[in-house]
Amino acid sequence: MHDFHSPSPNTNDLDGGFSDDLKRCIVFHGHLCPGLTYGYMVATEALTRLPLTRSTDEEVVAISENDTCAVDALQVLLGTTTGKGNLLVRNYGKNVFTIFGRKSRQAMRFSRKRTYVYEGPEPEEFAALEEAYRKGRATAAQRNRQKWLKTLDLLAKPIDKVFVTQSVPCPDLPYAPLAPSKPCSRCGEMTMATKLIDRGDGNLLCIPCAEQTAL
Repeated sequence: MHDFHSPSPNTNDLDGGFSDDLKRCIVFHGHLCPGLTYGYMVATEALTRLPLTRSTDEEVVAISENDTCAVDALQVLLGTTTGKGNLLVRNYGKNVFTIFGRKSRQAMRFSRKRTYVYEGPEPEEFAALEEAYRKGRATAAQRNRQKWLKTLDLLAKPIDKVFVTQSVPCPDLPYAPLAPSKPCSRCGEMTMATKLIDRGDGNLLCIPCAEQTAL
């Protein structure tokens, strides 16, 4: 059972009955929070419902429609990273994630369509913390406590109470592109050839230099 009276979520709170997977996410991210929990829920459900395992290369792909703490849980549990090219962050500010396996061609989309409602064992305390937060007078300790209570509440909920989960057609996404590096004609710094901009005068410019010359 979780310790509902722990003062704040941090890397020391690893003995409250959390799964090993969640502990790894906390260590990687640096603390436990609602955002990380959303990503943990999505990644765990994807691993359960899709025929996939943690990606060592680009076997699994995650498309996140936000750049929140949730992304770190996807990296830890699904092995999807920006460096490998199998984590695409399309920052629409939406709590939406699409996960798919390249081999199985099966994909699932997780989207939040409901306003969060606290259903934990401390409703009066949570309501008071929320009010202080809305009025802009919550202390740092109160903000941490609010996040902690929300996190534990999310972990206790079935995923269907948080996300709408549906099978979707598998996105047709290419593997991460590979290209040789060439020097920018202006700054001389090596740049992926496909990112160089041809100014039509025989010069190939990196994006920052092209933007500077356009001013």
